[in-house]
Amino acid sequence: MKQTLLFLLLAVSTASAAHAQGGALSSKDYGNGENGTESGNTGFGIKGGYNVSDLKGSGSGIFPNSNSLSAFNAGVYAQAGFNNFASVQVELLYIRKGFQTDQATVTTGGTTSTVAARDNRLDYLELPVLFVGNITETLSFHLGPQVSLLTKVKSGDEDLDLKANGYNSLDYGAIAGAEARLGPARLGVRYDLGLGKIYKDGTVVRYNNTALFANGISDSDIHNQTFQVYLGIGIRK
Repeated sequence: MKQTLLFLLLAVSTASAAHAQGGALSSKDYGNGENGTESGNTGFGIKGGYNVSDLKGSGSGIFPNSNSLSAFNAGVYAQAGFNNFASVQVELLYIRKGFQTDQATVTTGGTTSTVAARDNRLDYLELPVLFVGNITETLSFHLGPQVSLLTKVKSGDEDLDLKANGYNSLDYGAIAGAEARLGPARLGVRYDLGLGKIYKDGTVVRYNNTALFANGISDSDIHNQTFQVYLGIGIRK
């Protein structure tokens, strides 16, 4: 995954450098000269892409042989520019986070059970509010907070009730990333760190009706972390 992100960052930087040296399309071609925002800092559009998510935090080791989960993100954005460098971008995304577990043996209260491998999918409506700074005509950095609402959880083929299974419906966190704009098109990479806990304190986490800890998890410091790659199409104001 690290090699993939490095490759994408290199591709974004290379494309930006090439177009900054006089390419036919740059972020200035996307802007609205009538109101002075020639850097493409004002407009709206759609975006979507690919995620790799997993768990972070001191309590995340309770899950049997956990691995990252590949999923998707999609949504809309609106951007308002202050000048040719700075703008604020607000997004509304439907994003799938989560993790995978491999088949494992779990012993609880002297009873040994086999926990099957499965995808554990957490679907969120996410609202990022990001500061955007233009490094060059085509390359910008994004930084800011996000707040998310958990709408659905699925473990394998089983839909889980959020309240009964101890999920926190609200999450929040921070986002950092980079984006290349070539005319109306946008290609970006992003790291999304969840700071809210996925589970409430004392939640009894179950897989295949087997409790990982009969008395509830002792360390609920379990958060989402997600790497994103996305493509967007913008429409100027």
